[in-house]
Amino acid sequence: MGVRNFFPADRMRRWTTPFLPQAPGPEEVLATARLDQQAIGDTREISPGGRTHLKGPIEATPDPETRVEPSRPPRIAHVAYPGAFGKDDEKTAFLSPTSGNDETTATDVWRGLRSRAPARPKTAAIAVFTAGATIALVTLVAFGTVLDQVWLIPPLVASAALVFGAPTLPLAQPRSVIGGQLLAALTGFAVLAVAGSSIWAAAVAGGLALGVTALTRTPHSPAAATATVVVAQQQPLVPFLPILIAATVILVLVGMIVGRSGVTPRYPTYWW
Repeated sequence: MGVRNFFPADRMRRWTTPFLPQAPGPEEVLATARLDQQAIGDTREISPGGRTHLKGPIEATPDPETRVEPSRPPRIAHVAYPGAFGKDDEKTAFLSPTSGNDETTATDVWRGLRSRAPARPKTAAIAVFTAGATIALVTLVAFGTVLDQVWLIPPLVASAALVFGAPTLPLAQPRSVIGGQLLAALTGFAVLAVAGSSIWAAAVAGGLALGVTALTRTPHSPAAATATVVVAQQQPLVPFLPILIAATVILVLVGMIVGRSGVTPRYPTYWW
């Protein structure tokens, strides 16, 4: 807070000076008060620990109540393709650093309107993993046609989306794709044996599959749908389970080929 003399020297004798409290804030202190040298005398320093009485009338200009917060770096959202961006495609995914206790400024509101979605991969990477996913799914259809069995079920399409679209995520690794689908199918068969086939039992199977895959460290969200399919459609253990395992292995193998193209991230990140 700065203070200054605002009356002429010949009128200052008739006035008294108010007490000045310490400015609020843990780091804000009053530095010095400069008065007219001829009328008042030497500059007096105001103690930061209390109040100081000055000899002449002064004008106090308090500091703004708003504190200037230190600059905080924005948080960066994790992306599925951390190394597959070009200079033109790179964009910082802004996540507002303010918490619920901080005041929201106009800048925070403006930044909050910006998309928090991850940056778009390079066009070449999109083309490669799209082609890989298509080839893998068509391969499943081809095997099903030759063997006169259904190999392509919706949960496997969702698994392909993870393997090719987000190859660095834990849900897309072989342990989760193969192991998660296997354990979820077994969970579905267990519910089918105990409760039979109904929409209620199918819902229970899907929920239990999530818990089983989490406990076994094989998280794979499409696997919950596999458990539901087993109960809802009363799938036989054979040939459904062997086909499911073979289909997930095909997805992983094609994912490995795409992941070694040099255009997309290397897949898998880990096996076990």
